Amino acid sequence: MRMTAFDTFREYANEHGVVFYYEGEFSSNVIAAIGDAVKNKIEQDPDASKKKRKIFSTFIEMAQNVAHYASGTEDESKPGSGALAVGKSGDRYFIASGNYVESRHVARMKEKLEPLRSMTLDEIKQAYKVQLRNDEHERDGVSKGAGLGFLTVARDAAEPIEFSITETTEFKGLFAYFFLRATI
Repeated sequence: MRMTAFDTFREYANEHGVVFYYEGEFSSNVIAAIGDAVKNKIEQDPDASKKKRKIFSTFIEMAQNVAHYASGTEDESKPGSGALAVGKSGDRYFIASGNYVESRHVARMKEKLEPLRSMTLDEIKQAYKVQLRNDEHERDGVSKGAGLGFLTVARDAAEPIEFSITETTEFKGLFAYFFLRATI
């Protein structure tokens, strides 16, 4: 990267409140290291004192989402790759992630995400409780957890989560780019 490009990137990040950015593989070691950096950053901010748990919980859920579901490579033994940013706008934090997902999962993802955008906090909490008792995720062959990740992110968010899934021509159309953003 040229010095001018780096300076442009740094200025853009500062103007848009980005306090942490990472792009690459999301192994458990990388998530732990990034988690420590994010935790140290938010502990220094008095505006984050009452939101620390939610910021960190959302960060972990989104990082694990990249680690578990990112696609775009033939080698499934490699950790998922993607990008994650943590930033601050006013007194609120945002966590954003992006990664490739298999196109065949797009409809399923939209089915889970769309309702969250219009649900109340009480409805999200109720859906969370229902999902805790639901064992269907164990049989669906896709979920690698309890199916609580998106619900956790939506529950901790101060406003509706944002997402987009963009079909790409890369990788012979087998993958789409998934972007998720939560404001805490």
